[in-house]
Amino acid sequence: MTEETNWKKFLTEEVLHEIWHESKVTKNSSCSCGRPYHLGTHYDHKNNTFDNFDDVLSLYEVIFNDGRWEEFGNYLYRRWHDLFLFQKTKKEYIRWLLYFADNKDYEDRCKLVAEFYGYKEEKK
Repeated sequence: MTEETNWKKFLTEEVLHEIWHESKVTKNSSCSCGRPYHLGTHYDHKNNTFDNFDDVLSLYEVIFNDGRWEEFGNYLYRRWHDLFLFQKTKKEYIRWLLYFADNKDYEDRCKLVAEFYGYKEEKK
């Protein structure tokens, strides 16, 4: 499994509490979820890509529903506040976190959530 797949699988299983789908040839199925591909559409066996607006919002919603939104903001601000010295307050930093006009940051924000929930990349 690639490093990219590892953090995406972590977010899927540990944060969103959903099933991670992976091709796996078995006696009755071709997917790790245990359901044969012929019982449903291909969307039934599709993983989140964590590179789009909807996936980021799903993760933020989990953080909010877990009652950890303030903790998440504090975690990010403590970890990266030196990168945002030009921003005067934590509130401005949180505003950056929620600004979605530039869609290239979606994947990075998803990775931040994975780290917040305890994912650690394996050292090579």
